[in-house]
Amino acid sequence: MSTETLKIPQIGQLAPDFTLPTLDGEKVSLQDYRGKKVIVFMWASW
Repeated sequence: MSTETLKIPQIGQLAPDFTLPTLDGEKVSLQDYRGKKVIVFMWASW
């Protein structure tokens, strides 16, 4: 288990930044879209 404490954003606060790879292999960061509306859709197939 990680020793880092998970910080959960509260209403009115900014979401924590994260970076994910695109299908083209580029990296996209949430902060790249600051000030814009963003929908994050996460799913998994087990």
